[in-house]
Amino acid sequence: MGKAKIFPSDREWSKYIRTRDMWTCQRCSKQYDPPTSALHCSHFWSRGNWSVRFDEDNTEALCYGCHSYLGGNPVEFHKYYLEKLGQERFDALEQRKNNKKSGSRTYYLSKEFRATIKEKMKELGDW
Repeated sequence: MGKAKIFPSDREWSKYIRTRDMWTCQRCSKQYDPPTSALHCSHFWSRGNWSVRFDEDNTEALCYGCHSYLGGNPVEFHKYYLEKLGQERFDALEQRKNNKKSGSRTYYLSKEFRATIKEKMKELGDW
């Protein structure tokens, strides 16, 4: 399976997550000055899973190095994410991932959803 296509909603979500995480890698704590492509919006469950593609528990800011390392070491990534979320939140995220009926692709690609992301950005205030 190839990489999932990047849509305008993905770009907005990525900016939101990196801003939410204060432009800091959540694994190694290296901070970046925005904008930068060195800090990624990482997905634990891949973007191909529409039910969690835009789920705040499924996404976090990771630097290129940490993202590459965890992506290449799935056992480490699982352990890291389980520790980060705790068992209860991790299990709930996995249940949401497995619920193929949640997460309407049409809605997530809409201007309405992008407006929702922009509202979330406003709630974060100036960063």
